[in-house]
Amino acid sequence: MVLSPQDIHNKEFSVKMRGYNIDEVNEFLDRIIKDYQLTLAENEKLKQQVSSADEQLKYFNGMKDSLNQSIIVAQNAADKLKNDAQAEAKKVSEQSRKQADEILNNASDQAKQIVENISDRSKSLLTANEDLKNTTESFRSKLVTLLQSQMDLVNSDEWDKVISGVDNNYKNVEKQINDLDSFKDSVVKSESNEASLDKTVTIYPDGSYKVIE
Repeated sequence: MVLSPQDIHNKEFSVKMRGYNIDEVNEFLDRIIKDYQLTLAENEKLKQQVSSADEQLKYFNGMKDSLNQSIIVAQNAADKLKNDAQAEAKKVSEQSRKQADEILNNASDQAKQIVENISDRSKSLLTANEDLKNTTESFRSKLVTLLQSQMDLVNSDEWDKVISGVDNNYKNVEKQINDLDSFKDSVVKSESNEASLDKTVTIYPDGSYKVIE
């Protein structure tokens, strides 16, 4: 059993010959009592602190367990999220690769079709160009032939005949005009104007004419 300061104070010792000085012993005991009281108070304070520390330790241990549990839950959630994200990324990657392959194949087919169309058009243009060239050459040849024939006609002696014919016609027409003027004068001088107006003059292509009464 732990002694109390009061137990120390009430303690009585037997007196023997040649023993310790009682006053010195009592004084020393008083000092022990004071120190013991301080020690007990300090010990009580320490007990309270230890008790408070134990409570805090229990609280923190509870928090630690809760945090550990939360960490475990978070880790599980993170692992699940990671796995789901990896699965989704793999799915998206496969779909993207599939779509890219489809786009590439479609683009390749379209490019092939465009090249074929261009090739066909180029061939058509070459054929049309060759046809145009041949047509142009044929037209040029015909035009040269036509122009040559026209030049031959221009340089031929037929033009002299035509010019002579024009001169003869001019002379015939001039003669016909003169004859008509003479006829008009004769009609004016006639004694009967009415009779003269009843006459009909017929002119022939060769320049001759005939008066019909």
